[in-house]
Amino acid sequence: MEPFAVEHDSPLTAWGQVHRDIRRRIDAGEFPPGSRIPSEADLVARYGVSRVTVRRAIEALGTDGYVHSRRGSGTFVNAREDLIRCEVDLLRPWREQLLASGYVARSRLLEYERHAVVPEDLRRRVEYDHFGALSFGLHLQEVNGVAIAITESWIAVGTGTVDWEMPRNAIVTASSSVNVVFAHARQAQLLATYHDVPLLEIVTASRLRETGELVELARTAWVASRVRFTYRRTLTAGQIDMSELLP
Repeated sequence: MEPFAVEHDSPLTAWGQVHRDIRRRIDAGEFPPGSRIPSEADLVARYGVSRVTVRRAIEALGTDGYVHSRRGSGTFVNAREDLIRCEVDLLRPWREQLLASGYVARSRLLEYERHAVVPEDLRRRVEYDHFGALSFGLHLQEVNGVAIAITESWIAVGTGTVDWEMPRNAIVTASSSVNVVFAHARQAQLLATYHDVPLLEIVTASRLRETGELVELARTAWVASRVRFTYRRTLTAGQIDMSELLP
């Protein structure tokens, strides 16, 4: 293993750094499927951390489907098809594309509130003056029975032209922003992961194209180790960001 130094002043926990580095090595093929990763004692020595830290990192790798342990034999890398690592095209509905790829993808409603208030931190991230009456839903997103994300969704109810009778073919435009955050206690519990695990948080505001009225405001926190985002676009060679390197 090439050297890796745990940064003790990093906002990412020590076990999270170890988890991330071992996962990177698995993804890069340094530890191929079926191989055994170094023992706990070896990892403690190589990373300069406690056995508890190493054990927690390995448990997280097991939760993500990267490894499994055999009593008395060690910890082994799973086959690639056992990994819960979904590719999600950001420009398409996620369940639709995963179902088409053969996954069992579903969204479970955990909480519902008829009249809800958008949190102040979220209001500051969205350019909108009048939120009106909103209903709230908390959904757990699952793939093959494994939680990959939590979605908080505020939907307009009965304000202006936005109501439950809104035509299904009404054109809606959406804008999104992405942040890296760390799981708080409740998120960790719902996602069956650990406190402070990295999450990719996407905030999306959907509005009627004709009037600009808000239809939905959604915040989805994806487990970073269980999803890979993609998007596709068409452009000319001259529009490539590093076009100055082209002949």
